[in-house]
Amino acid sequence: MTEQQDTLLRVSGLKTHFRTEQGTIRAVDGIDFEIKRGETFGIVGESGCGKSVTAYSIMQLIERPQGDIVSGSIEYMGEGARPIDIAALDPNGPDMRNLRGNEIGMIFQEPMTSLNPIYTIGNQIIEAIVLHQRVSKMEARKRAIELLDRVGLSDPRSQIDDYPHQLSGGMRQRVMIAMALSCNPRLLIADEPTTALDVTVEAQILDLMRDLQQDFGMSIMLITHNLGVVAENCDRVMVMYLGKVIEEGSAVDIFYNPRHPYTHGLLESIPQIGLSSRLTPIEGAVPMMQDIPTGCTFAPRCPHVMAICEDDPPMLFPSDSERTKCWLYSEEALPQHAK
Repeated sequence: MTEQQDTLLRVSGLKTHFRTEQGTIRAVDGIDFEIKRGETFGIVGESGCGKSVTAYSIMQLIERPQGDIVSGSIEYMGEGARPIDIAALDPNGPDMRNLRGNEIGMIFQEPMTSLNPIYTIGNQIIEAIVLHQRVSKMEARKRAIELLDRVGLSDPRSQIDDYPHQLSGGMRQRVMIAMALSCNPRLLIADEPTTALDVTVEAQILDLMRDLQQDFGMSIMLITHNLGVVAENCDRVMVMYLGKVIEEGSAVDIFYNPRHPYTHGLLESIPQIGLSSRLTPIEGAVPMMQDIPTGCTFAPRCPHVMAICEDDPPMLFPSDSERTKCWLYSEEALPQHAK
């Protein structure tokens, strides 16, 4: 399989902005990445860094007219000979509706607000199956029961007629996974799939996703702020800060050989059993999106800041297996720039 055939999704120069009374919010500001077939690709970063907006852009679920994909491409390589540029599709058109839920499924961050409270969980899964699979409601109901059983509901034949409020948080998250997988998607986007779940249920959900990935042969884009989840589940990792990619590499490289000072800061902020010294927090606060620094976006909080960082935004400098947006790894960053 060539590199082109191995790629399922390629995002290039993606910019998603929102217009507000306070100014333009550059929630996603020119990011590039690829997701390979069958891999788990992690996106990490603090709240507000653009992780979820990236997912909503891929699904064409940006709230308009306030928000819009202003530039860039999102190329999806399905069965056809030519890639489909999702960014160029009408969000409400038939082509996008065929991709959304059918080729690309999504587990939303909060299942209680994502599931419709006035419909049973069965009705909501059946609706997606009938829309995309062209089967009868009886066949769709049978498929829904099989999915609920596969994701671990104890009595799917009875629970299929339950409403969301009758289920626990972990059960609702399993329903969201069943709905996302109802049409055997090639790409599953999981946006904080274990938020607000206790650690036992979290482990069960992550184990379930790994098993289903093997069964369905799909790729997973896993969005989370939990670095432990990333370490255990992801093949490659992309670190975001203020709408930009600041580091990308294999999970092993990111955790054992982090290059960007922000990634170092995230890892040093993780509590460890038996650690007697104080944690080392990242100094300062994330700037307002309306007041992003002109140079390196992390410069105001960086312990290694140089003069060049405050004036010139760095590019993603490649190494053997990583990309890092930091002047520390540029041949052009000369010693006279240092403070």
